Amino acid sequence: FRPGLTNSIGNLKSTTGGASGRITTDLDALTMARTMGWKMMSRSIRRMGRPLAILAPLLAQVACGNLVAGGATGEASVILSGDAEDVVPTTSIVAPQTAKRAPSGAEGADQPEGEIEVELKLFLEASDGDLIALTDEEVRVRVDLGGVREEEVASHVLPVGAYTGLRIVFTDIEVEVDAGLIINGVPVTGPIEVEWEDIALTVNRTLALTVRADAPVVLLIDLNAASWLEAVDPVTATVDAQVFADLVTVVVR
Repeated sequence: FRPGLTNSIGNLKSTTGGASGRITTDLDALTMARTMGWKMMSRSIRRMGRPLAILAPLLAQVACGNLVAGGATGEASVILSGDAEDVVPTTSIVAPQTAKRAPSGAEGADQPEGEIEVELKLFLEASDGDLIALTDEEVRVRVDLGGVREEEVASHVLPVGAYTGLRIVFTDIEVEVDAGLIINGVPVTGPIEVEWEDIALTVNRTLALTVRADAPVVLLIDLNAASWLEAVDPVTATVDAQVFADLVTVVVR
């Protein structure tokens, strides 16, 4: 080879080697920057994770609502009877009419026969005054006037503890007497209207109810139909809503 060519090749190698060194140096710097960046990012994530870890149980508690906050739970159910034999009305009335039940052996029966259908909502009052809805919406229930058949209105899981009242909101009441009711010597049969002016008829009853985790409780709403039917006006076939409401009884079974 010619000396000039050799020198040129040497210069080329030297130049190439210098470029390779610069490339290696740049790659090392980039790798170091990336490593430092990941470390800083990881540190930031860890810092953010601490408050999230603290908030997570609180968010879970809020999401679960009062049942978690209140601890253990128990079950309460509510049943409806037209006229339960084992319940005595808490309020007596002086009927505007002279009423009596058909005598045993006479046509009909020894107490009014027929059915009553109600539409209602239920709320249980806790000892702190809070109201807990036992029904998500209005529930329609039909039972016989004599109390032979009882129907469940609601069943609900509640925090254990004391409850002091039941609120019943009637939005519709339909009564049909088939036989057994005599007023002023006249048998009264057919539909009976419970008259009220508002959209709903609200009945509040005090309770001494304790919900426990180990034993379901049952509330009985007794309509005491035979008692308020004595106040029916035989001419208009109506009964005042207040008379009806006063005779509704709630007991813990």
